[in-house]
Amino acid sequence: MIKIGDLELGTRPEILAVIDEKIPVREILDLKQQGVGLLEVRVDCFNLPISEILEYVREVRESVHLPIIGTVRETEFNHKSRVDIFRKIIPFVDCIDIELGCEISDEVVKLGEGKTIMVSEHDFTGTPSLTDLQMIVQRALTQGADIIKIAAMADSTEDVRRLLRFTDNSKEPLVTIAMGPVGAVTRLIAPLFGSLFTYGYVNKPVAPGQLSVYKLLEEFHLYYRQ
Repeated sequence: MIKIGDLELGTRPEILAVIDEKIPVREILDLKQQGVGLLEVRVDCFNLPISEILEYVREVRESVHLPIIGTVRETEFNHKSRVDIFRKIIPFVDCIDIELGCEISDEVVKLGEGKTIMVSEHDFTGTPSLTDLQMIVQRALTQGADIIKIAAMADSTEDVRRLLRFTDNSKEPLVTIAMGPVGAVTRLIAPLFGSLFTYGYVNKPVAPGQLSVYKLLEEFHLYYRQ
């Protein structure tokens, strides 16, 4: 059983709320009450000093008590400091997201020992073939992944079907997303095929086709009656 913090994944569909700015803690608590199961802190999106980000994440962790994924995507401003940012954020999160093939991956995975490691691949040009999807999974496992996230741009319904079919047949713990307007439906139905959780934004999308967490909460009550 794969876990992030104390949350066992795979027992039911989970909604993740993306925290990409200093959202009031009371608002996050309200999202938890409505059914959000985990959080992602997009450290790279915050327009704040790292000391303020760390204090905010500490407050969220102590007040909300939801598992937290720490993500630090590369930007023009953090290219030389990403490892240090990961080092500082890791004590306050339960899982770290590091890109497939990233040059700092080995160092970050070592820093994250004892945490859940999610290795992510984002393809903004299209949806890989079934063979290439399997290669992505194998490379991610070699990189140290506990969970593999694959987000791929869907240009057709066939792209969507292929990604969902791959998810359904895989024996590895996956989070899969078809990006773009055609793929938006996967943000609702991918858990039916075995994807562990789905991402929703709070105030503004951070990926093509991403749905709001409020829309996901509304729709999940219809798709997944519990």
